[in-house]
Amino acid sequence: MKIDRFLALGFAAMLAISACTGTASPSPAATSPSPAAASSATSPSPAASPSATPLAADPAEAVIKNIEPNAQITFWTYYLSPTFDSYIKETIARFEATYPGVNVTWQDHQGTFQQDLNAAFAAKKAPDVINLSVGEGWVSDYASKGLLLALDDKVPQDVQSIYFPGLWKEQLVGGKNFQFPWYQSIATELVNKRIYEQGAGLSVATFPKTFDELPTVCKTILDKTSTLCDIRLSVNDLLAQMTYEEGVKILSADGKKFAFDSPEAVNWLNRYVGMVKQGTVDKDILIANEDRTGLLLFSAGQAAFWQTAPNLVREVKKNNATLYGDLAVVPAPVGKSGVVGKGSMGISVKADTTFPNASIALAQFFTNPRSMVAFAKIVSIYPSSPKAYDDPFFSSTPAAVEDSARPLAKDIVSKYQDIVPTLPIGATKADVNNIVLKAVQSALFNNVDPQKALTDAVAQANALIK
Repeated sequence: MKIDRFLALGFAAMLAISACTGTASPSPAATSPSPAAASSATSPSPAASPSATPLAADPAEAVIKNIEPNAQITFWTYYLSPTFDSYIKETIARFEATYPGVNVTWQDHQGTFQQDLNAAFAAKKAPDVINLSVGEGWVSDYASKGLLLALDDKVPQDVQSIYFPGLWKEQLVGGKNFQFPWYQSIATELVNKRIYEQGAGLSVATFPKTFDELPTVCKTILDKTSTLCDIRLSVNDLLAQMTYEEGVKILSADGKKFAFDSPEAVNWLNRYVGMVKQGTVDKDILIANEDRTGLLLFSAGQAAFWQTAPNLVREVKKNNATLYGDLAVVPAPVGKSGVVGKGSMGISVKADTTFPNASIALAQFFTNPRSMVAFAKIVSIYPSSPKAYDDPFFSSTPAAVEDSARPLAKDIVSKYQDIVPTLPIGATKADVNNIVLKAVQSALFNNVDPQKALTDAVAQANALIK
């Protein structure tokens, strides 16, 4: 079952997409996430309208000291314009009022974000403050190249403690943090009660809490309704998936060799092999390149459940309004690691900025509880700070199905943590993932023994290490 790649990048782009699909009110893409997919599709609600009254400046938000006089800093975001222009501009205006003398120039970049950023770094013209995807590993990629500013010794401890510990400590490079955790998506299951309850006789209230329960549930659904389970492997990050779902230690104890052919890893792969052999899962969806394939199948009313961000209920409503009334939203299963997944988006500071304190202040300002609550009231994103959830907005009972996960969000986000270790030098994530994907496919579809498939893959991955 997929984990957080969709929630990371697809969330940003999806935020933008839903804002452009004839929704009643504008709102802010794992292939690539952004807050646009999280907007409300049809009815104006506190979480659907970006025209809220701007927040007044509050001196209490000035938590970073020794700001450089007359600092001129640039800020790049990913897939947030034009839907969130008002929010971004209003937050920058409040920041400039809170830190007098600092001037911010904002740019939003979309499909060519990484190409633009790479070119800017090469030309020594990179922005001071950068919105980077944690789920896609952008923070660690740039930090490992020495391009980002380490924050632990520059940000006061009382400011670091504003964030959930697992989010502050994610994407560490050399044991150091390089990002302020920004907006999050959450992993939920959309459930078609028409199939799940009325057809299969199962109860949404007892939807699987762990991945071990899925094979039995899928067998029941097939037997009772002739419906296949709509489950997708995270084909772009299988090492992360086995880590989160089964607690697999992908590296040796010294971190120098791959070791993802352990009994835990074999158990993980056997779960999916077993479902393929039983014929309970849609094999095309299982290894589909894009999450959207599974979402469209679910939207057509042809699947009992689908893991995605709750804001995409709006996509279901747009594609199949009759299904909307039969939907439920429940937390996604949690793996043996006890960790739900990585976070979605962060804000980093470039290593050689002329104005480090002002840049840190801007990154912290956009990610502080006040700013994140204001953002969440515009679009279905979830803050990175425990204090933000004290706002009644998160404890009130939502009227719309797409907002029904809001009261669950704090508990889910509190379990985010990056537990996938940095790979040995020479073994890139993409190359190793391709090796693992071929091994997984051979076990799923070509009757290769899972132990042999993974052991052969470990040998190939270790050959990449320099």
